[in-house]
Amino acid sequence: MSLPDSFKFILLFLVLLSSQTIYAKNITIALGNFEPMFAHENQPSLFKDIIDGVFQYLPQYKVNYRYMVSNARLTVELNQKSVEGAANVFSAEEINGCLTDPVFRFTDVAITLRKNNHRISSVKELKDKSIVSYQRAEHLLGREFSQLVQANQYYQEVARPEEQAKLLTSELVDVSIGDIYIFLHSLKAWQKDNYQPNSLKVHAIFPPVYSSIGFNELSLCEDFNLALTKYKNSGQYQKTYNRFLESLGLKKELLELNSDKHH
Repeated sequence: MSLPDSFKFILLFLVLLSSQTIYAKNITIALGNFEPMFAHENQPSLFKDIIDGVFQYLPQYKVNYRYMVSNARLTVELNQKSVEGAANVFSAEEINGCLTDPVFRFTDVAITLRKNNHRISSVKELKDKSIVSYQRAEHLLGREFSQLVQANQYYQEVARPEEQAKLLTSELVDVSIGDIYIFLHSLKAWQKDNYQPNSLKVHAIFPPVYSSIGFNELSLCEDFNLALTKYKNSGQYQKTYNRFLESLGLKKELLELNSDKHH
């Protein structure tokens, strides 16, 4: 007795699906080690979610991850070919392979306490304010910022993000400057139940900075770039950033800080 056509179709679909799974190419991508952009396995990770979203459009690959690799080791692992990819690479000069289109967005902002009613719409309005920022920010946030802080006796850089959160919320500085996601994550980890992100005011005065994934094979870069375009066009790229910002407790009216219309 012959099989019904509908059953044949289902059987063919299952065969194709299983063959695709069997023949998917295994690749390993090394991830960075700073939260919440990267995290330990099974922990919330913004940039890993971005990678996972892109690879939904690349079923020919099965992605494995090497978690919490230092920035210094990422490119070493890639260049030694112990991994096929490394996330959070800023320059093609660092690697022997290829660099994808920009993938990961850093959103450096100035953060103040809302109750102090600081009005900061440009870098020049940071003048004469006490400022804390991350290490090397003076050299990374542009010439205007560098010149301003060199003349500011109240400027300091600290090694750990939680130090910025403590100094600002303890009112020992006027302004904290750094990535909004990293700041809010540090504040949440430190203050726990007393965490109140909406007591902050966020000033978007810096352009975004992007990093990419480095791959050893050019075909991987090309496939990833095509899938990244599809992922962005679907709207899910921006939704991932928004979802993380909301999970860190910031009011929805500040989500436009991460909208592509600002970039």
